[in-house]
Amino acid sequence: MHGKESPSHVIPFALVFVLFLALASTAFGHKVYLFAWIEGDTVYTESYLSGKKKVRGGLVKVFDPAGRKLLEGKTDEKGKYSFKIPRKTDLRIVLEATMGHKAEFLLKADEMPGIEKSQEPTTSNRKSEAPSSSVVKVDIEQVKLLMEETLDSRLRPILRTLTKIQEERGPGLTEIIGGIGYIFGIMGLILYLKGRRKN
Repeated sequence: MHGKESPSHVIPFALVFVLFLALASTAFGHKVYLFAWIEGDTVYTESYLSGKKKVRGGLVKVFDPAGRKLLEGKTDEKGKYSFKIPRKTDLRIVLEATMGHKAEFLLKADEMPGIEKSQEPTTSNRKSEAPSSSVVKVDIEQVKLLMEETLDSRLRPILRTLTKIQEERGPGLTEIIGGIGYIFGIMGLILYLKGRRKN
C-alpha cells in the first residue's frame, strides 16, 4: 500500500523543489543597482538591473535624514533621473523597480560643495576694516571650491566603474551560500516528510 502511494507524493514535492530553484535563480538574476552623483547643484542618478539592463519608468524617491520625502520622479528610457538639490542635508535616494525590487543610495551633505556658501553673510560690512584680507579669503574659497569640483569629476568615473564591476561579478559569496543553504533546507524538509509518510 505504502509503496504505491509514494510516487504520487514525490511529484508534488519535486514540483515545489523546482519552483524554489526558479525563485532563487530569479532573485539572484534581477538585482537592482542605483548610482548617484552631484554636478553643480544637480543630482544625477542611473538605475539598472543585472546584465546592464536599464530600469525604465522606475520610481525614484528622495528622503531627508528624518525620513521625510522631499521629492520623487521616474527614470527615463536610459534609466536616468536628475533633480536639483533641495537643501544642504544628507539625501537617501530610493529606487523602486518592477517586481518589488529596491535599491538605495546615500548622498552625504559634505558631498555638496558650495551649496551653503551663498547663505553665509558677506564681508561687505568689513570693507573699511580690512579690504585686502577679505579679497584674499574669497579667492581661497574659490580655489577650494574649484579643487573640490575637479576632484569630484575625476573620482566620479572611477566610482561608476567600481559599481559596474561589482554588478558584473554577480551575487556575493554570502548571498550564494545563503541561497544554497536555503535550497538544501527545503530538500531536507521534503525528505523528512517523505520518510514520515513511508513510516
